[in-house]
Amino acid sequence: MSERHLVLVRHAKSDYPAGTADHDRPLNERGRRDAPVLGRWLDQHVDPAGATRVAVSSAERTRQTWAALAEGLGDAWTGVPVFTDERIYEASPAALREVILDQGSVDTVVLVGHSPGLPQLVAELGRPSAMRSEALEKFPTSAIAVLSTELPWTEALSGVGTFDVSSFAIPRG
Repeated sequence: MSERHLVLVRHAKSDYPAGTADHDRPLNERGRRDAPVLGRWLDQHVDPAGATRVAVSSAERTRQTWAALAEGLGDAWTGVPVFTDERIYEASPAALREVILDQGSVDTVVLVGHSPGLPQLVAELGRPSAMRSEALEKFPTSAIAVLSTELPWTEALSGVGTFDVSSFAIPRG
């Protein structure tokens, strides 16, 4: 059985323009600078070979993060399906599990979303380890956690502590 990877990407730093709804907040200057660095990190540490899908929250800052992040991705990422999923915005870990399960039998799922849902998912799915502890200590903007499992998605996502947190990074520009 092949290994499965769940890549959790918190959006880059966002702005707080007056009169703008939370869902519509854009990236700020630092976020625009950091997002391509996220892409280079992802390109160097996650192999999209095989079946990979990317699900991005419908919030403006996550969509802008993915667009800028994609600039840092190499050719191996060309053709990877990317779609917007409104369920990721303000999602609970249970809702995020549903989004992941809806991706079918892919090897890698990349979720671009928000706190507290992403770190809560790490807390639920990750086996105790130093890397998991680091991710749970602080999961700031531009954080990426890579969780890995040998289990089928349905089994891994229905349990607790079924993934190894194989990487955690906060790439910044």
